[in-house]
Amino acid sequence: MDKFNIHTYVSDRQAPRNKVFLPQNLVSFLEQGEKVVYYANNKTIITDNQFAILSSGNCLMTEKLPVNNNYSSTMLFFDNTALTNFFIKYASIIDKIPSKHGKMKKPFLVFEKDEFIHTYIASLKLIQLKSASFSDKIIGLKFEELMLHLLEKYPNEVLSFQTKNQEKYSDFEIRKAVELNITNSLTLEELAFLCHTSISTFKRKFLKIYHQTPSQYFLQQKMELAKSLLLQNKNPSEVFYKVGYQNHSSFTQSFKQVYGITPKQFQQQNLDPSQQFLND
Repeated sequence: MDKFNIHTYVSDRQAPRNKVFLPQNLVSFLEQGEKVVYYANNKTIITDNQFAILSSGNCLMTEKLPVNNNYSSTMLFFDNTALTNFFIKYASIIDKIPSKHGKMKKPFLVFEKDEFIHTYIASLKLIQLKSASFSDKIIGLKFEELMLHLLEKYPNEVLSFQTKNQEKYSDFEIRKAVELNITNSLTLEELAFLCHTSISTFKRKFLKIYHQTPSQYFLQQKMELAKSLLLQNKNPSEVFYKVGYQNHSSFTQSFKQVYGITPKQFQQQNLDPSQQFLND
């Protein structure tokens, strides 16, 4: 039997980045605030004029407050069976959608709210007031209603949604998780969590793949990116944030550790004379 659940979340405090295991897939209708979600190979920011469908499994999540210090969202949970049954039930419609070969499976989808969605959110809240014997059946119908609406507006996006929860990550998948998160300042514990491994297993696989410790690798990659940005005449005060540092002083210290000089000194030594004349 398909499993559905509606949940409303309200908070007046900003949540730190948390490790979250989603036992079911989730449609998150953000009403106030901002949500930042990390999967192993992707990151997305969801604002209150958007909503998202997130696949089950491990992810990192931060919920941020808006200016008036209120965060609220309405969430519809559904299992993989519900999605499979939807695709089977409406196969005659889906089979007519032109397929895009080579389209990547996605762990989440983000859409802009429209008039239909605003009305839909209100209807979900009304369903929460009904008795369980009726609400279970109605939620199933509401799920189909939402999916049909999205299938009509965003057919290829809906068909790209990935619900498979991979419990073992290959070396290639770990490489993607690492290399797509170089500037996101994730901890080793968080990266291991996203890759469904223990920290010790993650470290062992990391060393096998890169022949460096994680700290050595991330430092090298960040500094190479910083060097490239500085050679493009980017201001050092902007570069530290782009390469994943929280403040200018720690970035300068790391840069000097690798290259022996400060970012500003490096830029002055390598700046084209015409650019240097413009900056003087």
